[in-house]
Amino acid sequence: MIPTQSRKKYFVSKELRLSIAIMLLWALLITGFFTYLVSSLDEKVGSSTLLFVIIMIGYLAIVVALSIFFSHRILGPFKRLNTELRLIISGNYHKRLNVRKNDDLSVKSFVDEVNNVLSKYEGLHINRKDLIKHIDSEILGLLSAVREGSKSPEELQDSILEVHKKLNALLKRD
Repeated sequence: MIPTQSRKKYFVSKELRLSIAIMLLWALLITGFFTYLVSSLDEKVGSSTLLFVIIMIGYLAIVVALSIFFSHRILGPFKRLNTELRLIISGNYHKRLNVRKNDDLSVKSFVDEVNNVLSKYEGLHINRKDLIKHIDSEILGLLSAVREGSKSPEELQDSILEVHKKLNALLKRD
């Protein structure tokens, strides 16, 4: 049996750690404020079932509100990014993914990396188009030479080998 290797890097994504720290800080601040309100309410109402229900509903409301807010901030951009990626896949190679000002830092970091990949992909696509144009013109030149019969078989062979060398040089350049 092959021994499994566990991951030893605990601090991987600086942006994601910062986002989680901000979420926890907000959760602690809001919960602390709510606890303060409940303690002042406890003095007025006294310990009762009603106070318990108010506390549970309050904490539930805090959890729901924070979950909606932070999930919208972290996961919300992906719907829009998915739409933008579909546009790029359909042939809009110059388009890049955009993030909003309030989007999460980890999403912004991810989008930056995807945009780097898209830039390289666009460059490859442009090179591919140039290569196809070059191949097309060379083959049309050879075809016209064959139709005209102006070149001997040895000259045609040399022309074909020259085109082959040019194509290899173009492929090595990329």
